Amino acid sequence: MTSDPRALRNAFGAFATGVTVITTRQPDGTPRGFTANSFTSVSLDPPLLLVCLAKTAHSADVFAAAPHFAVNILTEDQKAVSGLFASRAADKFQQCAWTPGHADVPLLDGALAQFACANHQLVDAGDHLLLIGRVEAFATNEGQPLGYFRGSYFSVGLERDLAEAAAATKGSRLGAVLACNGGILLAQRAEGALSLPLAPRPSLDSLTASLTAQGLTPYIDFVYAAFDDRATGGHAIYYHGQVSGTLPQGYRIVPLTDLASAPLANPVEAQMLARYADDFRNGSFTLYHGTETSGHVRQIGAR
Repeated sequence: MTSDPRALRNAFGAFATGVTVITTRQPDGTPRGFTANSFTSVSLDPPLLLVCLAKTAHSADVFAAAPHFAVNILTEDQKAVSGLFASRAADKFQQCAWTPGHADVPLLDGALAQFACANHQLVDAGDHLLLIGRVEAFATNEGQPLGYFRGSYFSVGLERDLAEAAAATKGSRLGAVLACNGGILLAQRAEGALSLPLAPRPSLDSLTASLTAQGLTPYIDFVYAAFDDRATGGHAIYYHGQVSGTLPQGYRIVPLTDLASAPLANPVEAQMLARYADDFRNGSFTLYHGTETSGHVRQIGAR
């Protein structure tokens, strides 16, 4: 352990976050805003969120006194917006597109999500103020969030781009481990064997479109396994996610407890589902990468 503030700051930076811009109005109506990654949801009932505001921030007094403020969660295409609101530029709102929202708070166009909040509570916390807002209006948009880790931006959507680039190799396949009602969605082959759903073409859009056309609604979370398949000379990419909807003909939901004995046509998929069952029981998911017979597993998130 250390009391070195810089070391502590670096340790805090080990937690990957999204990026937001917090906005409000001065008493004379002038819009104000700053970039922040210290943001979290607090409560659904009542709907509360929290942002941390440094007491030394140029806008600290304005936000502490403002009756309303907004939180704009940025997309991966809004790095320039993040940099703009992290600066001391006097004309920030003249350099970006925005719209007055609920209670006249400035909402940044193109944000992944926007929350218009009433100032619910202000808590003194060391060298920061905890600004707790009560959500009075919100909106969401499609897109990928802008990530921030150890002082640098990263793209959460990058893994999809890399996975699809790998899957484009001849002989590759792309599928998914999709949870549903305490089990896993499996396709039933003519000979009675089972397999994980595969995309007609090795892309996530193709997989999603195929399942949607059969009346299912897939929700993809992250890459669950990526490995070289030496039997085909290509790559195998499997995503993790959930699926809902009426089960179409040719599909089964196999309970987690029955995965070990399920007649999987592909032994690699059988091993993958055995790992999934362990991950689910442990409450922490892993990522496998290597070849179809050997590789490495690393933890990627909690259930």
